[in-house]
Amino acid sequence: DKDWNYTTTKQFADYTDLKPGKYLFEVKSSESDDTALITSIPIVINPPWWGTFWFRLLCAIALGSFVYALLRRRIQTVRHESELKQQIAETEMMALRSQMNPHFIFNCINSIDAMIQSNDKYRATLYLNKFAKLIRNVLDSSRQKTVTLSKDIETLELYLDLEKIRHPDMFTSSIIIEAGILEEDYKVPPLIIQPYVENAILHGLIHRQDKGGKLDIQISRMNDHLVYRVEDNGVGRKHSNGEIQKKNKGYGMQISNDRIRLFNDEDVASVQITDLQSNGTPSGTRITVHLNAS
Repeated sequence: DKDWNYTTTKQFADYTDLKPGKYLFEVKSSESDDTALITSIPIVINPPWWGTFWFRLLCAIALGSFVYALLRRRIQTVRHESELKQQIAETEMMALRSQMNPHFIFNCINSIDAMIQSNDKYRATLYLNKFAKLIRNVLDSSRQKTVTLSKDIETLELYLDLEKIRHPDMFTSSIIIEAGILEEDYKVPPLIIQPYVENAILHGLIHRQDKGGKLDIQISRMNDHLVYRVEDNGVGRKHSNGEIQKKNKGYGMQISNDRIRLFNDEDVASVQITDLQSNGTPSGTRITVHLNAS
């Protein structure tokens, strides 16, 4: 306030909302300008604690640290997602190789050739059509990370049909799906449970002494998960032997576990294996898989 303010009956001065700083308050009293008496009063207004330089500097450092932490976390998240996608791609490629292994294709072609040689043209044609459709489905699925549940079940049924033709009258199979599931647009990794089904057939059912093998596949919903249950009445894991079986089973199971773990984004794959027994004797295997519903 650079100008003098003259008072009448008011004996005080008001100054509100003054900014922090140094001020000089002057009071002049006189009967005339020639006999004026001026008193100067220095006034220092300190800033509040939130207005100090150090507080602002601390806030700037805290804000900078917060932004840095956010950027660092974002970079780590993007890097993790990139690594996860790479792992998924590698695992899917390994799964494709596993599903399209030369041993399976060789056996299928040999089966077709044997039917032709025995002049069983009808079964040979039926087998060849199913085999061609299975190969086409697998190749189509290999270009996609996920397929519809109905498409995946169709491919799985083709695989089961081929195995039942290759091993006639050795086992029966059933796929039971909870009502309403197929009406939903669920997406799953292609042939996600096929290795478990293959193990149940090749290392359990076909080693039975009789031809009473049964393979039951059930698909249901539980909260936000799809639940697969693959159960067979084969000889059980303890009675399966042989180095070839051991290697193939471990390889296929590990790939499937990795695919489920990556798809669910979890540390341990949601796969449970139960060895079934009847009167203390192995009577098959049950595999339960929980898959995120998407």
